Amino acid sequence: MSDEHGVECLWGDVKNHPQCPHGPTLLFGRYINGELEKFYACSACRHRKLCRFYLKYEQKLSKFQKNAWEKEKKQLVQRCPHQKLYIRFNKIKAESVINRCYCHNCEKLILNSEKDKHIDHEVIENLTDHQMHHPTELLKPLDNAKKEAQYLFSKKSTKDIVNMLLKLGAKQVLCIGTPRIHEYITEYHIDEMSSLLLDLDGRFHNFFGPLDYCWYNLFNNHFFNKDAVDVFKDFITQNEGKNTYLICDPPFGGRVEPISYTLKTISDLHKKLNKINDDNFSLKIMFIFPYFMEHIMREKSNPPSVIGGLRDLKMSDYKVDYDNHPLFMSNKQSKKQGSPVRIFTNISLKLLELPASDGYKFCKDCEKWVSSENKHCKRCKECTSKDGRTYKHCKICKRCVKPTWKHCETCKRCLLEKHKCGQIPNIVGKCFKCNKFGHTGKECPNSSSIEATNETSVKKDKIVKKRKAENELKISSTKRGKIEHSKKLVKKKVFVTNKKKVSKLEKIKNSNKKNKRKLYI
Repeated sequence: MSDEHGVECLWGDVKNHPQCPHGPTLLFGRYINGELEKFYACSACRHRKLCRFYLKYEQKLSKFQKNAWEKEKKQLVQRCPHQKLYIRFNKIKAESVINRCYCHNCEKLILNSEKDKHIDHEVIENLTDHQMHHPTELLKPLDNAKKEAQYLFSKKSTKDIVNMLLKLGAKQVLCIGTPRIHEYITEYHIDEMSSLLLDLDGRFHNFFGPLDYCWYNLFNNHFFNKDAVDVFKDFITQNEGKNTYLICDPPFGGRVEPISYTLKTISDLHKKLNKINDDNFSLKIMFIFPYFMEHIMREKSNPPSVIGGLRDLKMSDYKVDYDNHPLFMSNKQSKKQGSPVRIFTNISLKLLELPASDGYKFCKDCEKWVSSENKHCKRCKECTSKDGRTYKHCKICKRCVKPTWKHCETCKRCLLEKHKCGQIPNIVGKCFKCNKFGHTGKECPNSSSIEATNETSVKKDKIVKKRKAENELKISSTKRGKIEHSKKLVKKKVFVTNKKKVSKLEKIKNSNKKNKRKLYI
């Protein structure tokens, strides 16, 4: 029997990885009998039935396999000819409301006269202008949790987030998996800011033009159409890249590591193309994620030595609501604490103004906007609540804890009142700090020593980089000295040879003068 311990997604560039129809694959690692077994698998689909690509690390695809996957890739792209579909959109939009239809089975817009070809299909008739420009209210949300399950922002959250962007002075908004934000900006604020939607849902080809929407895979930063890459680059270089914001609502079941790498890649490209050295003009990120998955984001997003990605984002108190998810809503039927989804961002929380009409307030001590139930703790010197309840301070633990927790003298920490003392949770996975089994990074007993080693390694890296830079300067200076010395030698040689030539000419002239005198005599 093989002992399996979960799957890791290995951080790194995917350009040279083998490709499936959804772009470059990701490199995963699975521990079997204590050994790490690496393999490549699809980045978009988290189940082999949806995309059957699988290749062991250091193995190569045969010519037949390469051709087969390339064929599947072309077939997928050919299903969505963006230019033709957008021309058809404008053609159907020009028709009267009675003639406009959409087929859910075929996933395309049709005319009323074409309904005969869709007899057994689910067809929506009499499409209004509002529906044509708001496909998220027309299309059925995808519900496959193993690929691209869609949860759409509520109208209130959409409006609140766009208002935050307006107050921040956003001019370009890159919407990754946030079609509701894109729709709202294009409807109400088209004169104030521009928007570009990047999404894996190919159905949007029917409603948005090539300059407004790109078919995109977040997990490997892959654009399905080559022309979309130029559209994306043109967008992030508008206004010299200033006041550009990225808002991303990822599938919560997806791997955090590749998302972090993608956001770092986009941020670095934004800096490179716009030649930005000042952090004030760098790409601002708003990442939507549940607060209870923050530790996963911190531990797995990227190595400690790597700057950027998700690790450096800070959590705001704003609760993001969804229309079609019972747990991610702030109403009476859902949780009392409201939606657990928050905005993680590199924007200063002092500048991210939250709606005061919903009870959000500004904490002068923390210098940030917080929720109504979040009270400032004088001992912790911060607003400590995360889950929508008011936390209480434990003097023994020297930190704030949830109100339902109580300090246990046996376990020597705060826990729920009804718990089994000394019980260690049955953790199958592996700690991402010490690479050992049986506990998570949060409960790692060696975290302090690991953090110290990480700090020393970072310091060593800095010292090595400085030494390399100094050596390069020395080498360059010695090279310059040699070049200047060689130039001087060349000049001397030229001067000597010129002197010799002059002396020879003078001798010839003198001899000619003597000969003339002799002839004259």
